[in-house]
Amino acid sequence: MSQGLDIRYDPKLVEEAVFHAQRDRYISQELQEARNRIYEVTDADEQEILFNDLNRSWFVRLGLGKTIERALQEQPIITEQVENCFVVRATHRKQEGAELFVARESDRNKLPHRNVRVLLRPESLFDAEALTIFLRHEFFHIADMLDPRFAYEPTLPRAEGGPTYDTLIISRYGVLWDTTINGRMVRRGWLKDAVHNQQLRDFRQAFPMLEEKGEEYFRRFFNADQPKHSELAAFALDPRTVAGHLGGHSAAGSHCPLCKFPSHSFEPKPETLGDEVLAAISQDFPQWTPAWGLCAQCADLYRANRLSLAAARALPGWHAWRSNV
Repeated sequence: MSQGLDIRYDPKLVEEAVFHAQRDRYISQELQEARNRIYEVTDADEQEILFNDLNRSWFVRLGLGKTIERALQEQPIITEQVENCFVVRATHRKQEGAELFVARESDRNKLPHRNVRVLLRPESLFDAEALTIFLRHEFFHIADMLDPRFAYEPTLPRAEGGPTYDTLIISRYGVLWDTTINGRMVRRGWLKDAVHNQQLRDFRQAFPMLEEKGEEYFRRFFNADQPKHSELAAFALDPRTVAGHLGGHSAAGSHCPLCKFPSHSFEPKPETLGDEVLAAISQDFPQWTPAWGLCAQCADLYRANRLSLAAARALPGWHAWRSNV
């Protein structure tokens, strides 16, 4: 490893990983004999130190950290710019992953402190092939975050639709980023070509509004050797505008120009809503035109308001009441 990167393993992860290794009866026998000798030590503090040393020595002896170290070496930008890599125990599969932490120096002339934390279950260390693929993907994320050409920013542009739409933008951004990473991994021979079709399905699901142009734009991101954060963020925020694919009305997966919520159900022909409904919408949203479209829920709401008004007009004394208002 690079002298600039120090890998530190969580003692709890090391202990549980060595415990899992005892499935081999020869390892189990030798380990148990070493543990029995430590149990003869009466000082509790010394006993704990000896157990930790025993677990660490067997962790190294079994090569349980080699997959992690090899995956890190494949990304020189990490080994050059990161000070510490903390490998800690994850309690469940969904918790596994890699994170970059940056601590800014008070002295502007000094570089920020960068640390990586890798969360893994002990049993994951025993499937080298699956772990290699997983770590390569995770470390590509870290490498991009460190690469000035990618120009990563920790926040995405705020969406007009509020928190609900912000969550959608984050999800879209994640799919785009994964698309660029999986494409690069395929070209390096780190993933099989079959991942292309699975990633395309994820892309289409995240961007249904692109319709027939979906595969064309998928290829642009999948084949990108040098993606940029700003491009991914802009596409995630407003894919139809960036793609130049506005269409005649709102499309599935885009947000309603009235309520601002994302929707997969839009009014098919807004121009046929009727003069009263269109007038009511224009009164509330002066800039709106039928070409902008609106979701089915908003269309139903304005239809219901028109029907309620028509029903009120049929009531006895309606005109007398209106004249007194």
